[in-house]
Amino acid sequence: MKPTSPTDFWDSLAAFANPVPHDIPSALSALGIDVLRELSKPDSTEYLARCPAHLALTGKQDRRPSFSVNGTTGLFHCFSCGYAGPFIELVEDGLGYNRIEAFQWIARHGVYRTVEDNGPAPEAAETARVNEASLALFVPPPTRACERRGVTPEACRDFGVLWDPETRRWILPIRDPFTRELWGWQEKGKRFFRNYPAGIHKSLTLFGDLTWRGETALLLESPLDTVRAHALGIPGAFSSFGAYVSEAQMRLLKARCRNLILGLDNDVAGRTSRDKIHGRWRPRGLPMKFLDYSHTPAKDLGDMSDADALSAYENAHHPWRRRR
Repeated sequence: MKPTSPTDFWDSLAAFANPVPHDIPSALSALGIDVLRELSKPDSTEYLARCPAHLALTGKQDRRPSFSVNGTTGLFHCFSCGYAGPFIELVEDGLGYNRIEAFQWIARHGVYRTVEDNGPAPEAAETARVNEASLALFVPPPTRACERRGVTPEACRDFGVLWDPETRRWILPIRDPFTRELWGWQEKGKRFFRNYPAGIHKSLTLFGDLTWRGETALLLESPLDTVRAHALGIPGAFSSFGAYVSEAQMRLLKARCRNLILGLDNDVAGRTSRDKIHGRWRPRGLPMKFLDYSHTPAKDLGDMSDADALSAYENAHHPWRRRR
């Protein structure tokens, strides 16, 4: 369908293209981000700076240049707090713009180029070595591990969750949201966490039943909490793989539900991300409620008893509800 108005035109561009400024250091300066170092690589340059979202997400200033912007793709990433995404989201967050306004801001700042939002990542060569056969080393999670996390073997099977018997770690698949192709996995154990392959762009997908469509979806941070919700009979549970929720992930959610319950963790990073999502997406026609943490000191769904978890979901509330 062709755009029928200027607004439709900009909305189409903003939805499907990832504009990257021609002069990234100048664009960063305009956003109030000072480039502290440049790292030259054979195929691109990385610009290092202090993370602009560090204080909001962690409650602390970024004391060292933990924030990096790729000069070729425009993708940014803070290696400390996990804030990451395409350059257009940096403009949205820094200036408080919506997607269309951010697209226009980049266009006004001189020549820009576009990169497909779901196109190949810089690590595509490594990611290509991952396929379904790569999961053959893993087994279904043992019963005792499932009991400790409040999940069931059936729920793990439904979401393709596996177990590394050598390291005793959970294996949580990361898949293409459209083709279901395996991109890699998130590996979690006691005081251990990593994404494989390194640099996998999990912000372009969700963890959960990617074929699901329904009335109300539930967004959580942890993939294992998503499995827990499914085991409790809560439909439409998805994970963003952390407190940071990208524009691409929100578009995937909006395409799957009419209402959304935000169940991000009950900590500074989770509440900050929750409020930002509500402020940005409620005006776009996505009604939202917040998971109810008022009856429990738990940080997330995984820390709750079955009864508390169901109560938190069933009593999800509008943001303007008065505190008791």
